[in-house]
This record gives sequence, C-alpha cells and structure tokens, in this order.
Amino acid sequence: MKKSVKWSTLAFFCLVPSAFSQSVGDAPVPRPGLTDAGSVMSYVVNQARNAKLVELDEATATRVYGGRPAKPGAWPAQVGLHAADRVTDEIKSLHFSHFCGGSIISRQWVLTAAHCVVDNEGKAIAPDKILVRSGSTRVVEGDLRNVARVIPHEDYDPITTDNDIALLQLTEPIRQSSGPVGAIAVAPQGQEPPQGPSVVIGWGKDDNNQFPVDLLETDIDIVSNETCNKGVSNHLIRGLAGDLVSFGQMTHVPEDKLDEAFSIIVNSMGNVITENMMCAGVPSGKKTSCQGDSGGPLMVRQDDGRWLQVGIVSWGATSVNSAGDVVCGVEQTYAVYTRLSNYFNWIANHVRGG
Repeated sequence: MKKSVKWSTLAFFCLVPSAFSQSVGDAPVPRPGLTDAGSVMSYVVNQARNAKLVELDEATATRVYGGRPAKPGAWPAQVGLHAADRVTDEIKSLHFSHFCGGSIISRQWVLTAAHCVVDNEGKAIAPDKILVRSGSTRVVEGDLRNVARVIPHEDYDPITTDNDIALLQLTEPIRQSSGPVGAIAVAPQGQEPPQGPSVVIGWGKDDNNQFPVDLLETDIDIVSNETCNKGVSNHLIRGLAGDLVSFGQMTHVPEDKLDEAFSIIVNSMGNVITENMMCAGVPSGKKTSCQGDSGGPLMVRQDDGRWLQVGIVSWGATSVNSAGDVVCGVEQTYAVYTRLSNYFNWIANHVRGG
C-alpha cells in the first residue's frame, strides 16, 4: 500500500517560493505515496531492510491487523514482487526485497497495482528490476520468475491513484513449480462487487511495523463508496485542520483567515473515491491491508465455493503513532482497492494480444 493518503499541507506551502511569484496551480505537487527514494519499491524494501524476520504463531497472529497465517497452498494465485537488485543467495534477502503483491491470472500474466511498478516520473519500471515469486505462502520460499513486460494502465494518475492497475508478463509461461500455483478468476466487466464478506491477503506491514514471513489473510467487509468516501474525507479534513493551525502559528496568519480558508477548501471538496475504486475493511480499522500488501487481491467466495478477485490493494489512510511511525488501521476509514470489474476488458485485450 502506498506510504500515506495524508500528505502535509504545510509541506505543500513550503514548496511555493517566498516571493509568491507563482500561482498555487504552478506550484510543484507532492506525490502521495512516494518518498525521496522515488518509488514504492524503494520505500518498502528500505522499510523491510530495517525490519525483523517475524515468524507468526497463535500468540502473534492476533496482532497483525486482524490477520492470521494462511495455510500452505491456500492461495496458489498469490505472488510476491521482489526488487531484483536486492535478491542474493542469502535466503533472508527474499524477505528484505519484497515490496508488493500480485495475483496470477493466467500462465504468463500477473495482475498488480500500477503504483507498485512505476518510478517517480510515473513511467513503468524496467522488467529486469522485478522478480515474481510464486509457489509458497512464505516470503522466503518459492520460485523466482523473470518479467518480460511491465504494463501500468495508460491512464494511471499518481496523484489521485485512479486506474491503479498493471499487468506483468512473465518471460516464460508457468509450467513447473516447487509449490502450489494456480490462476484466479477476475470479476467480469461491469459486475457490481457484492457488499459484505471478503478476504485480503499479503505480506504487508503489521501493527508492530514489521513484515511477516508468512502470508496473512484477513476477513473484511466490502462497503459502499459513499461510506468509504465519508470516512476518508473526514480523515483528510482532520489532517488539513492540524496543518493549517501549524501553518498559521508559524506565519502569524489571523485565526479568522485560517477559518475562512479551511471553510472554502472543505466546502469545495469533491469525492476522493472514484468510480474506479472500491473499499473494504471494518469500522475499527483493525482489519486492513497495509504497506507491502499493495497489488495483492481482494477476493469474494462465489456460490460454487471458488474465489473471485474483485479488487487490487491500492491505498488507504494512515496515521502516526507515539513513536513517530506511519501506521495503518485508522478508525472509521476503509482501505481502497482498484475496482476490477471496470478493467476486465482492458486485461483481456492485453492478455489476448500478448
């Protein structure tokens, strides 16, 4: 998941020259989710490098954003994306090189999030920078596969995170595997995802700011975009209020002017959640996806018992804990997923033509 949906308003103002020769529209825009390193890959692998290898048991599983370790072979379509230049002969390097998830949708194609596979200019990362790991629920095991093509959606917007979807074409179709591997069905074009129970899986960060070795699965509920937008908007508004107060104190802006600016901004806000997005989670925020889960599948069980992928882990609200760490699981907000039923045809066109 991208680093944060809330970026500092104060940081935005500091980018404008002191002479104010530019209009607000001319100012450089901060890119939510990107760090100085420039990409989600850089951010997550740097975070993982400083993390511990966390082996899960019954005592620790309850602490991982409501998750539990997946049984071996439970999710054969799930894959991990690894930074190729961080992978060495040392088995621990697989833990430290993981940066996003994905899902196998055919023998030679993997589905993931666009924000996982673009650089700081929004361009596709070179295929040789990514390795796809399959065949194991443990991040330090499985088969590493080379990537031939990286295809982020042509209309992906790194500011709004709209159209957050990408395809990876493997250099060779999957024919052999050291562990269970299989494809997952994708929601048909235009099919409305059902509100209610769903499952999200991934090797993302836990609430101790560590990255687990074992794949986690979490039961959450799909909610309406209206409900989701309200929660995310309220979170952004709270952050904006704090940033404006700080800015006003530093620059001695009268409080009534700050109130006026705040009112104008809030009353002019549009929906953060687009029609290409969907949301899932729980009101407490204690069950959710997090950084490192990006690109992984949101799934619902069909009447015949098979799983259907309806979403891709995209982004979500974050907060800062007492230790100064960015954490997931904000109360009354829901994680945001790419709505796959809007992209079935886009996926099919690339897979058929590939």
